[in-house]
Amino acid sequence: MKREHEESFDIIRAVSAIAIVLYHYSYVFYEYGIKGSGPEFLRFENGDFGGIFVAVFFMLSGASLLYNHPSFSSPKDVLRFYGKRWLSIFPAFYIAWIIMYVINSLRVGGWFWGGPRKNFLLSFLGMDGYFLHLGMNYYCLGEWFLGGIILMYLFYPLLLFLWNRARIPSTVLITFLFLFNFRRHYFSSAPDTNIFIVLIKYYNSHIVISDNMCLWTCFMDFWLGFIIVTYFLPAVKKRIPKGSLMAAGLLILATVPFLITPLPLNKLETCTVLAFLSMLILMLLTPFILKAAPLSSLLKLISRYSYGVFLVHHVLLYGIMWLFRDFYFNRISSLLFFIPVFAVILLTGWLLTRFSRKVTGAVLTLPDILTGKKSEKPVSRRD
Repeated sequence: MKREHEESFDIIRAVSAIAIVLYHYSYVFYEYGIKGSGPEFLRFENGDFGGIFVAVFFMLSGASLLYNHPSFSSPKDVLRFYGKRWLSIFPAFYIAWIIMYVINSLRVGGWFWGGPRKNFLLSFLGMDGYFLHLGMNYYCLGEWFLGGIILMYLFYPLLLFLWNRARIPSTVLITFLFLFNFRRHYFSSAPDTNIFIVLIKYYNSHIVISDNMCLWTCFMDFWLGFIIVTYFLPAVKKRIPKGSLMAAGLLILATVPFLITPLPLNKLETCTVLAFLSMLILMLLTPFILKAAPLSSLLKLISRYSYGVFLVHHVLLYGIMWLFRDFYFNRISSLLFFIPVFAVILLTGWLLTRFSRKVTGAVLTLPDILTGKKSEKPVSRRD
């Protein structure tokens, strides 16, 4: 049974996309040494804004998947799920990646600038950014968390089984692994008095991926999305619609200590808490945002093409800001300049999405065309 479209997911996705692009836009000012002041949407007292909204994306992915796919009735359902996920990710990724690969190859004057040819497999699987810590490969597009999202999709049937069959123990285990991962190095200098310490030392010496990219962090954020859509979304929609503005205000106040006061928390723990609160705040504010027609229309547009924005924003940011690297910006002018920059990124994301859909549609209907069969127009459905 098809679920009613949840509009708060659109708002959260759009706001997160804007925040991620603004974060990287701010960082380019430092990378290029642009004179004056950038937007400074980078760090706060206990973490960085990029970490918050990456966590929001993982939570949103978990929430939207559980909302639209709360169960699988057969192995065929699982295969259909994987097929839809593949179509939602890889056609646009392959098109954009090929374009950037050719550009980079022409720039450096060779086709194998990313190391051995076997490294192309990582790009083919969409995992080149996620595994860049292992060495140079052909990563030239998107972000590391594309690989993280792909892994969460692959694990989703298992996570769904655990959610439906062993919710409490699974929550305890995932939370323990998430928290313990940040503290595992405390045992590096401990004597090998038991197998527990030996195994931790072995883990520390072989797992070199950063904590923000670690599977335990991704699982925690994804699982929190399950919790939000199961326990908090019904409350937001049914129990406190009239008091949602006040509730959002209280949650915003709850974020202030994390932003301005040093706390004895790991950076990723702080970002996870703030991402969780951000999800709830945006859910509570959604009814008010929807009443502002121009704003809600813009956010829905950004949400619809957010994946295209995500794929192209890095390369466009570097390309555009390189042209303006000798300009002087103050805080206000840098924020105002972000508007046309984001417009170019959104337009490119729109073009990429529309083109990839046309290519995918042509490929999927090619067998029917060759055999002379009439195919029905596929029904578009956003999960």
